[in-house]
Amino acid sequence: MDKITVREMAAGEEKTVKEIGKRAFTGFESLWVPKPKQALVAVLDGRIVGAVLYKFLDHQGNKTGYVDYAFVDPEFHGLGIGTVLYRKAVSFLWKQGCDALTAIVKDDNVSSWSLFLKNGFSRVSLPELVRQFGFGGMLKHYFATPFCIGIGMEYYVALKDGSCPSGKEGTGKQVFAYLLSNLILIGAAGVFRSHYFFEFAAAFLLLLVVGIVTGFLGTRFSKRGWTFRHNNGGAAICAVINLFGAYPMIGNWYPRHYENTKAFRRDLGVVAFLEWLVLLIIMLLTGLIGSDSGHILALGQISALFLFYRMIPCYPFESFGGRRVLNWNRWAYGLMTFLSAGAIAFGIISSLQ
Repeated sequence: MDKITVREMAAGEEKTVKEIGKRAFTGFESLWVPKPKQALVAVLDGRIVGAVLYKFLDHQGNKTGYVDYAFVDPEFHGLGIGTVLYRKAVSFLWKQGCDALTAIVKDDNVSSWSLFLKNGFSRVSLPELVRQFGFGGMLKHYFATPFCIGIGMEYYVALKDGSCPSGKEGTGKQVFAYLLSNLILIGAAGVFRSHYFFEFAAAFLLLLVVGIVTGFLGTRFSKRGWTFRHNNGGAAICAVINLFGAYPMIGNWYPRHYENTKAFRRDLGVVAFLEWLVLLIIMLLTGLIGSDSGHILALGQISALFLFYRMIPCYPFESFGGRRVLNWNRWAYGLMTFLSAGAIAFGIISSLQ
Protein backbone atom coordinates (compact mmCIF):
# COMPACT_ATOMS: atom_id res chain seq x y z
CA MET A 1 0.00 0.00 0.00
CA ASP A 2 3.03 2.31 0.33
CA LYS A 3 3.26 2.41 -3.48
CA ILE A 4 -0.28 3.77 -3.85
CA THR A 5 -0.52 7.52 -4.35
CA VAL A 6 -3.71 9.56 -4.49
CA ARG A 7 -3.76 12.87 -6.35
CA GLU A 8 -6.14 15.15 -8.21
CA MET A 9 -7.03 14.07 -11.72
CA ALA A 10 -4.98 15.86 -14.35
CA ALA A 11 -6.28 17.29 -17.62
CA GLY A 12 -6.51 14.59 -20.28
CA GLU A 13 -7.11 11.75 -17.79
CA GLU A 14 -10.91 11.99 -17.90
CA LYS A 15 -11.32 9.26 -20.53
CA THR A 16 -9.11 6.81 -18.64
CA VAL A 17 -11.01 7.38 -15.39
CA LYS A 18 -14.36 6.87 -17.11
CA GLU A 19 -13.18 3.63 -18.76
CA ILE A 20 -12.08 2.25 -15.38
CA GLY A 21 -15.43 3.23 -13.88
CA LYS A 22 -17.33 1.41 -16.63
CA ARG A 23 -15.28 -1.73 -15.92
CA ALA A 24 -15.83 -1.41 -12.19
CA PHE A 25 -19.63 -1.32 -12.51
CA THR A 26 -21.67 -3.99 -14.23
CA GLY A 27 -24.73 -3.97 -16.46
CA PHE A 28 -27.02 -0.97 -16.41
CA GLU A 29 -24.95 0.86 -13.80
CA SER A 30 -21.91 1.07 -16.07
CA LEU A 31 -23.93 3.16 -18.53
CA TRP A 32 -24.31 5.94 -15.95
CA VAL A 33 -20.62 6.47 -15.20
CA PRO A 34 -19.99 10.06 -16.36
CA LYS A 35 -16.95 11.73 -17.80
CA PRO A 36 -15.52 13.23 -14.61
CA LYS A 37 -15.14 16.95 -14.05
CA GLN A 38 -13.54 16.66 -10.60
CA ALA A 39 -11.87 13.52 -9.34
CA LEU A 40 -9.11 12.08 -7.21
CA VAL A 41 -7.22 9.17 -8.73
CA ALA A 42 -5.33 6.31 -7.14
CA VAL A 43 -2.06 5.56 -8.93
CA LEU A 44 -0.06 2.34 -8.62
CA ASP A 45 3.27 1.98 -10.46
CA GLY A 46 2.38 4.92 -12.69
CA ARG A 47 -1.03 3.53 -13.66
CA ILE A 48 -4.43 4.90 -12.62
CA VAL A 49 -6.21 2.06 -10.81
CA GLY A 50 -9.12 3.79 -9.11
CA ALA A 51 -10.89 7.08 -8.62
CA VAL A 52 -13.31 9.09 -6.53
CA LEU A 53 -15.56 11.46 -8.47
CA TYR A 54 -16.94 14.31 -6.40
CA LYS A 55 -18.81 17.59 -6.52
CA PHE A 56 -19.88 20.28 -4.08
CA LEU A 57 -23.41 21.16 -2.99
CA ASP A 58 -24.07 24.58 -1.46
CA HIS A 59 -27.18 25.48 0.51
CA GLN A 60 -27.65 28.58 2.68
CA GLY A 61 -23.93 29.09 3.11
CA ASN A 62 -23.13 25.48 3.97
CA LYS A 63 -20.78 23.52 1.75
CA THR A 64 -21.18 19.76 1.31
CA GLY A 65 -18.74 17.50 -0.47
CA TYR A 66 -20.67 14.78 -2.29
CA VAL A 67 -18.91 11.57 -3.37
CA ASP A 68 -20.53 10.83 -6.72
CA TYR A 69 -18.64 7.65 -7.65
CA ALA A 70 -15.87 5.68 -6.00
CA PHE A 71 -14.31 2.65 -7.64
CA VAL A 72 -11.20 0.53 -8.12
CA ASP A 73 -10.21 -1.23 -11.34
CA PRO A 74 -11.40 -4.88 -11.00
CA GLU A 75 -7.90 -6.06 -11.98
CA PHE A 76 -6.53 -4.52 -8.78
CA HIS A 77 -9.09 -5.59 -6.20
CA GLY A 78 -7.74 -7.04 -2.98
CA LEU A 79 -4.64 -4.84 -2.77
CA GLY A 80 -6.00 -2.35 -0.25
CA ILE A 81 -6.36 0.38 -2.88
CA GLY A 82 -9.94 1.18 -1.88
CA THR A 83 -8.95 1.66 1.75
CA VAL A 84 -6.25 4.19 0.85
CA LEU A 85 -8.37 5.93 -1.79
CA TYR A 86 -11.40 6.44 0.45
CA ARG A 87 -9.32 7.64 3.41
CA LYS A 88 -7.37 10.19 1.38
CA ALA A 89 -10.46 11.32 -0.54
CA VAL A 90 -12.28 12.06 2.71
CA SER A 91 -9.24 13.94 4.04
CA PHE A 92 -9.01 15.94 0.80
CA LEU A 93 -12.69 16.93 0.86
CA TRP A 94 -12.50 18.12 4.45
CA LYS A 95 -9.57 20.34 3.47
CA GLN A 96 -11.79 22.03 0.87
CA GLY A 97 -13.75 23.67 3.68
CA CYS A 98 -16.75 21.35 3.68
CA ASP A 99 -19.23 21.41 6.56
CA ALA A 100 -20.43 17.90 5.70
CA LEU A 101 -19.65 15.01 3.37
CA THR A 102 -22.28 12.77 1.77
CA ALA A 103 -22.54 9.71 -0.46
CA ILE A 104 -25.14 7.20 -1.62
CA VAL A 105 -24.45 3.45 -1.68
CA LYS A 106 -26.48 0.36 -2.60
CA ASP A 107 -27.78 -1.60 0.37
CA ASP A 108 -25.66 -4.74 -0.13
CA ASN A 109 -22.54 -3.01 -1.50
CA VAL A 110 -20.61 -3.82 1.65
CA SER A 111 -17.16 -3.13 0.20
CA SER A 112 -18.15 0.50 -0.38
CA TRP A 113 -20.34 1.43 2.57
CA SER A 114 -18.04 -0.27 5.08
CA LEU A 115 -15.24 2.06 3.97
CA PHE A 116 -17.50 5.08 4.39
CA LEU A 117 -18.43 3.94 7.90
CA LYS A 118 -14.75 3.51 8.76
CA ASN A 119 -14.11 7.09 7.66
CA GLY A 120 -16.67 8.74 9.91
CA PHE A 121 -19.87 8.46 7.87
CA SER A 122 -23.24 7.36 9.23
CA ARG A 123 -26.08 5.67 7.34
CA VAL A 124 -28.97 8.11 7.80
CA SER A 125 -32.74 8.23 7.45
CA LEU A 126 -34.67 10.87 5.52
CA PRO A 127 -35.87 12.60 8.73
CA GLU A 128 -32.24 12.82 9.86
CA LEU A 129 -31.36 14.52 6.57
CA VAL A 130 -34.05 17.10 7.32
CA ARG A 131 -32.72 17.56 10.86
CA GLN A 132 -29.16 18.10 9.67
CA PHE A 133 -29.75 20.17 6.53
CA GLY A 134 -33.30 21.53 6.89
CA PHE A 135 -36.19 20.66 4.60
CA GLY A 136 -34.82 22.73 1.72
CA GLY A 137 -31.38 21.21 2.19
CA MET A 138 -32.85 17.70 2.21
CA LEU A 139 -34.59 18.41 -1.11
CA LYS A 140 -31.31 19.73 -2.51
CA HIS A 141 -29.51 16.54 -1.50
CA TYR A 142 -32.36 14.34 -2.71
CA PHE A 143 -32.71 15.82 -6.19
CA ALA A 144 -29.20 17.17 -6.91
CA THR A 145 -27.86 13.62 -6.59
CA PRO A 146 -29.11 10.31 -8.06
CA PHE A 147 -30.75 9.50 -4.70
CA CYS A 148 -34.24 10.26 -6.03
CA ILE A 149 -33.87 7.53 -8.67
CA GLY A 150 -31.45 5.24 -6.80
CA ILE A 151 -33.49 2.12 -6.07
CA GLY A 152 -32.09 0.34 -3.01
CA MET A 153 -29.69 3.19 -2.25
CA GLU A 154 -29.00 4.61 1.19
CA TYR A 155 -27.63 8.01 2.18
CA TYR A 156 -24.40 8.40 4.15
CA VAL A 157 -23.38 11.58 5.97
CA ALA A 158 -20.27 12.75 7.82
CA LEU A 159 -20.29 16.01 9.79
CA LYS A 160 -17.30 18.26 10.44
CA ASP A 161 -18.37 18.91 14.03
CA GLY A 162 -18.99 15.31 15.05
CA SER A 163 -20.74 12.08 14.20
CA CYS A 164 -24.18 12.21 12.59
CA PRO A 165 -27.00 10.24 14.27
CA SER A 166 -28.31 7.48 12.02
CA GLY A 167 -32.04 7.62 12.63
CA LYS A 168 -32.22 4.08 11.23
CA GLU A 169 -32.12 2.13 14.47
CA GLY A 170 -35.03 -0.07 15.46
CA THR A 171 -36.70 -2.69 13.30
CA GLY A 172 -40.21 -1.61 14.30
CA LYS A 173 -39.57 2.00 13.32
CA GLN A 174 -38.05 0.97 10.01
CA VAL A 175 -40.94 -1.37 9.17
CA PHE A 176 -43.36 1.48 9.86
CA ALA A 177 -41.34 3.89 7.68
CA TYR A 178 -41.20 1.31 4.88
CA LEU A 179 -44.95 0.69 4.84
CA LEU A 180 -45.79 4.37 5.27
CA SER A 181 -43.51 5.44 2.40
CA ASN A 182 -45.06 2.90 0.06
CA LEU A 183 -48.57 3.81 1.22
CA ILE A 184 -47.89 7.48 0.41
CA LEU A 185 -46.59 6.59 -3.05
CA ILE A 186 -49.56 4.33 -3.76
CA GLY A 187 -51.95 6.97 -2.45
CA ALA A 188 -50.43 9.57 -4.76
CA ALA A 189 -50.82 7.19 -7.69
CA GLY A 190 -54.50 6.74 -6.78
CA VAL A 191 -55.23 10.22 -8.08
CA PHE A 192 -54.51 8.91 -11.59
CA ARG A 193 -55.79 5.33 -11.36
CA SER A 194 -59.39 5.03 -10.22
CA HIS A 195 -60.08 1.53 -11.58
CA TYR A 196 -59.76 -1.04 -8.78
CA PHE A 197 -57.49 1.35 -6.88
CA PHE A 198 -58.46 0.30 -3.35
CA GLU A 199 -58.17 -3.38 -4.26
CA PHE A 200 -54.79 -2.66 -5.84
CA ALA A 201 -53.52 -0.70 -2.81
CA ALA A 202 -54.71 -3.39 -0.38
CA ALA A 203 -53.03 -6.18 -2.38
CA PHE A 204 -49.83 -4.13 -2.73
CA LEU A 205 -49.50 -3.51 1.01
CA LEU A 206 -50.53 -7.08 1.87
CA LEU A 207 -47.69 -8.46 -0.25
CA LEU A 208 -45.23 -6.09 1.42
CA VAL A 209 -46.35 -7.27 4.87
CA VAL A 210 -46.15 -10.92 3.79
CA GLY A 211 -42.61 -10.27 2.54
CA ILE A 212 -41.59 -8.72 5.87
CA VAL A 213 -43.01 -11.64 7.86
CA THR A 214 -41.53 -14.28 5.53
CA GLY A 215 -38.13 -12.61 5.66
CA PHE A 216 -38.28 -12.54 9.45
CA LEU A 217 -39.07 -16.26 9.55
CA GLY A 218 -36.18 -16.87 7.16
CA THR A 219 -33.76 -15.12 9.49
CA ARG A 220 -34.71 -17.63 12.21
CA PHE A 221 -32.73 -20.28 10.30
CA SER A 222 -29.60 -18.27 11.01
CA LYS A 223 -27.84 -17.61 14.31
CA ARG A 224 -26.94 -14.09 13.18
CA GLY A 225 -28.50 -10.94 14.50
CA TRP A 226 -30.76 -9.29 11.92
CA THR A 227 -32.53 -5.98 11.55
CA PHE A 228 -35.06 -4.61 9.07
CA ARG A 229 -34.07 -1.46 7.22
CA HIS A 230 -35.97 0.81 4.85
CA ASN A 231 -33.95 2.27 1.98
CA ASN A 232 -35.03 5.81 1.12
CA GLY A 233 -33.60 5.97 -2.39
CA GLY A 234 -35.58 5.76 -5.62
CA ALA A 235 -38.87 7.37 -4.59
CA ALA A 236 -39.17 9.27 -7.89
CA ILE A 237 -38.88 6.09 -9.96
CA CYS A 238 -41.34 4.24 -7.72
CA ALA A 239 -43.85 7.10 -7.93
CA VAL A 240 -43.78 7.11 -11.74
CA ILE A 241 -44.03 3.33 -12.18
CA ASN A 242 -46.85 3.09 -9.63
CA LEU A 243 -48.98 5.24 -11.94
CA PHE A 244 -49.39 2.22 -14.23
CA GLY A 245 -47.77 -0.70 -12.42
CA ALA A 246 -46.43 -1.72 -9.01
CA TYR A 247 -42.91 -0.94 -7.86
CA PRO A 248 -42.22 -0.60 -4.13
CA MET A 249 -39.41 1.18 -2.40
CA ILE A 250 -36.93 -1.27 -0.94
CA GLY A 251 -37.09 -2.63 2.58
CA ASN A 252 -35.17 -5.71 3.60
CA TRP A 253 -33.67 -7.78 6.39
CA TYR A 254 -29.96 -7.16 6.93
CA PRO A 255 -27.43 -8.88 9.21
CA ARG A 256 -26.05 -6.64 11.91
CA HIS A 257 -22.53 -7.78 11.01
CA TYR A 258 -21.23 -8.63 7.55
CA GLU A 259 -18.54 -11.09 6.57
CA ASN A 260 -17.15 -12.40 3.29
CA THR A 261 -17.89 -16.12 3.73
CA LYS A 262 -19.97 -18.81 2.01
CA ALA A 263 -22.04 -19.26 5.17
CA PHE A 264 -22.89 -15.57 5.16
CA ARG A 265 -23.95 -15.60 1.50
CA ARG A 266 -26.01 -18.72 2.20
CA ASP A 267 -27.89 -17.02 5.03
CA LEU A 268 -28.70 -14.01 2.83
CA GLY A 269 -29.72 -16.28 -0.04
CA VAL A 270 -31.97 -18.51 2.06
CA VAL A 271 -33.96 -15.52 3.35
CA ALA A 272 -34.43 -14.18 -0.19
CA PHE A 273 -35.32 -17.64 -1.51
CA LEU A 274 -38.03 -18.15 1.12
CA GLU A 275 -39.50 -14.73 0.34
CA TRP A 276 -39.63 -15.72 -3.32
CA LEU A 277 -41.19 -19.11 -2.56
CA VAL A 278 -44.09 -17.62 -0.61
CA LEU A 279 -44.63 -15.06 -3.36
CA LEU A 280 -44.72 -17.87 -5.94
CA ILE A 281 -47.31 -19.79 -3.92
CA ILE A 282 -49.52 -16.70 -3.61
CA MET A 283 -49.43 -16.10 -7.34
CA LEU A 284 -50.20 -19.72 -8.21
CA LEU A 285 -53.11 -19.76 -5.76
CA THR A 286 -54.64 -16.64 -7.30
CA GLY A 287 -54.39 -18.28 -10.72
CA LEU A 288 -55.99 -21.50 -9.50
CA ILE A 289 -58.82 -19.66 -7.75
CA GLY A 290 -59.54 -17.75 -10.94
CA SER A 291 -61.94 -15.33 -9.26
CA ASP A 292 -63.30 -12.14 -10.81
CA SER A 293 -62.78 -10.42 -7.46
CA GLY A 294 -60.77 -7.23 -7.76
CA HIS A 295 -58.74 -8.20 -4.69
CA ILE A 296 -57.73 -11.58 -6.15
CA LEU A 297 -56.97 -10.13 -9.57
CA ALA A 298 -54.80 -7.39 -8.07
CA LEU A 299 -53.00 -9.89 -5.83
CA GLY A 300 -52.17 -12.09 -8.81
CA GLN A 301 -51.02 -9.22 -11.01
CA ILE A 302 -48.81 -7.60 -8.39
CA SER A 303 -47.27 -10.88 -7.24
CA ALA A 304 -46.41 -11.62 -10.90
CA LEU A 305 -44.59 -8.29 -11.13
CA PHE A 306 -42.74 -8.94 -7.89
CA LEU A 307 -41.69 -12.37 -9.17
CA PHE A 308 -40.39 -10.76 -12.34
CA TYR A 309 -38.31 -8.26 -10.33
CA ARG A 310 -36.74 -11.13 -8.38
CA MET A 311 -35.65 -12.84 -11.61
CA ILE A 312 -33.27 -9.98 -12.47
CA PRO A 313 -30.05 -9.97 -10.39
CA CYS A 314 -28.73 -6.61 -11.57
CA TYR A 315 -29.53 -2.98 -10.87
CA PRO A 316 -32.20 -1.60 -10.50
CA PHE A 317 -33.81 -4.92 -9.48
CA GLU A 318 -31.07 -6.67 -7.50
CA SER A 319 -32.28 -5.35 -4.13
CA PHE A 320 -35.48 -7.37 -4.53
CA GLY A 321 -33.48 -10.51 -3.69
CA GLY A 322 -32.37 -12.10 -6.95
CA ARG A 323 -28.74 -11.07 -6.48
CA ARG A 324 -28.64 -12.58 -2.99
CA VAL A 325 -29.89 -15.93 -4.29
CA LEU A 326 -27.43 -15.87 -7.21
CA ASN A 327 -24.50 -15.08 -4.91
CA TRP A 328 -25.52 -17.99 -2.70
CA ASN A 329 -26.28 -20.73 -5.22
CA ARG A 330 -26.53 -20.54 -9.01
CA TRP A 331 -28.69 -23.67 -9.16
CA ALA A 332 -31.16 -22.18 -6.70
CA TYR A 333 -31.22 -18.99 -8.73
CA GLY A 334 -31.80 -20.97 -11.95
CA LEU A 335 -34.68 -22.85 -10.34
CA MET A 336 -36.16 -19.62 -9.03
CA THR A 337 -35.96 -17.98 -12.46
CA PHE A 338 -37.41 -21.00 -14.29
CA LEU A 339 -40.36 -21.42 -11.93
CA SER A 340 -41.02 -17.67 -11.85
CA ALA A 341 -41.17 -17.52 -15.64
CA GLY A 342 -43.49 -20.53 -15.66
CA ALA A 343 -45.77 -19.02 -13.03
CA ILE A 344 -45.96 -15.70 -14.88
CA ALA A 345 -46.81 -17.53 -18.12
CA PHE A 346 -49.46 -19.54 -16.24
CA GLY A 347 -50.95 -16.33 -14.89
CA ILE A 348 -51.10 -14.74 -18.33
CA ILE A 349 -52.78 -17.81 -19.84
CA SER A 350 -55.27 -18.00 -16.96
CA SER A 351 -56.24 -14.35 -17.42
CA LEU A 352 -56.98 -14.92 -21.11
CA GLN A 353 -59.38 -17.81 -20.50
